[in-house]
Amino acid sequence: MNTSRYIFIALLLVVVSLPLAAQINDTYVIPASANTAGNFGTRWLTQFSVFNPQLDHALTVSVTFLPTGGGAGSETTFTVPANGTVLSDNILDDLFGIKNGSGALLVATFAEDNPNVPNDVLSRSFLITTNTYNNVKSGTYGQTIPGVWAGLQDFNSDGISAVAHGIRNVARLGWRTNVGAVNLGRSNVTLRINIYDAGGKTIMKGATLDVPGLGHRQASLPAEVGGGSIEFFVDDPSKQAVVFPYSSTIDDLSGDPTYQGPTLLANANVLFKMGLPQPTILGRKIDSEFARGIRQSATRLGHATVLNSRIDR
Repeated sequence: MNTSRYIFIALLLVVVSLPLAAQINDTYVIPASANTAGNFGTRWLTQFSVFNPQLDHALTVSVTFLPTGGGAGSETTFTVPANGTVLSDNILDDLFGIKNGSGALLVATFAEDNPNVPNDVLSRSFLITTNTYNNVKSGTYGQTIPGVWAGLQDFNSDGISAVAHGIRNVARLGWRTNVGAVNLGRSNVTLRINIYDAGGKTIMKGATLDVPGLGHRQASLPAEVGGGSIEFFVDDPSKQAVVFPYSSTIDDLSGDPTYQGPTLLANANVLFKMGLPQPTILGRKIDSEFARGIRQSATRLGHATVLNSRIDR
């Protein structure tokens, strides 16, 4: 595996210099969502919020659920009014009737669902964020998991990896880290993981996590690290998958998690082939056409009702 030095492209740091159109999209991935029990008596739910910035038209939004472990997905739609917000405190139950489960979400607006909206990305664009949290008597605690749209492909072909840093996975100090990913390809892929300490030395190289086609998977980080980093690579023989990895560190004393959305990295040879580096094209950017093929493979559940900004089936 190529381990040459990488040129760092900080997508979030340059977003302030990009036009508004580059900051919103008509297609997003939420890499992880849950309505499930956790360790130490916790119960994890995903709060889900969609905002429609269009001032002159409502948007019909499609959500496809891709389950942990793979298997048949589900899809449903709901409508967000112009300049309006739709909120769910437990999206897997509210939208899909899932009482116990986890997975990833593919969220998009399609031309066929919005026939009275101009058929372009900007007119169908919206904003989305989620919070996977634990609801206890003393209050809530959780982690924000934003919508993303640029993922990894086969490293040997694409030359792009992703890195998350500030990782703590030390059991005696009460820290544990999970790693996971959603695979938007139809064949299984292998997510390879290198783990580095804070001084840059390799702790483990080539750890693997198999991720099913059109599915999500999460597992414990397989080595201890205190404040270091992890790098993700995709091994995909089909060369068709787009993979969105992540890590999440939990404080076992409080149960409070921190989500680490990795930043994409490219080596100098890859960037030279691209010409002048453009952060918005680094990695594979999914769009509504890509999302349409995934939606078509899912079970359609129909259109959900929104009452007082909240989803009600």
